Amino acid sequence: MNIKRHLCALITLTAAAYIAPAASSQTTHQVDLSGLSFSPQDITIQEGDTVLWNWVSGTHDVVSFDGLFDSGAPVAPPFTYSITFDANFLASAPANGNVYDYFCTPHLGFGMVGSVKVVTANPVLTVNNLVAGGTATVTVTNATPQGPVAFAYSRAGGGPTMVPIGNCGLVNASLNFPIELLPQKTADGNGIASLSLNVPAGITGLPVWVQAFDFGSCSLSNGATMVVE
Repeated sequence: MNIKRHLCALITLTAAAYIAPAASSQTTHQVDLSGLSFSPQDITIQEGDTVLWNWVSGTHDVVSFDGLFDSGAPVAPPFTYSITFDANFLASAPANGNVYDYFCTPHLGFGMVGSVKVVTANPVLTVNNLVAGGTATVTVTNATPQGPVAFAYSRAGGGPTMVPIGNCGLVNASLNFPIELLPQKTADGNGIASLSLNVPAGITGLPVWVQAFDFGSCSLSNGATMVVE
């Protein structure tokens, strides 16, 4: 990905990622499974909230497109499945843009899909157009305005890995070693930092884990679990 491999620099980034103890769930959002749909289909929640999937009718399951969660074999009601989207879960199951897309296996062909978007106080990383031979865009929002933002990736897994980051201390990165640095950027006045990368041809299907670190707030972004298209 035209990526400089400064492992030492990344160690500064990796060790500083500390995750505070998980907060108790704030709000529970119910999603009903019936017929050929999730209702509501797409929801936006706050970090620490719980999503409760409730089987109403039909035989269903709830499966993440990225393999981040799975309710088990399709079953009929009565049945429920829940996830609390707290800091620990977000770190252990990193999702691009903090958006968790999922589907029902028996009814995917009928369009039974849904999503959970998690709003946090931390920087949010989104990766677009990760296509072999193309140009990918890595964007961080909610960073410190005019502050430095570091980008890193791993091809070895999504952590969590405790890493020291200079004066920021230890952080719990959603990356496994070896971790490789991408070029550092400075956020604009709105706290947005963006990076364009050339993706090498011939690496379709390669799994990649990406994350950013905002030095101004000493905070990690969400991780992004990606597969090169």
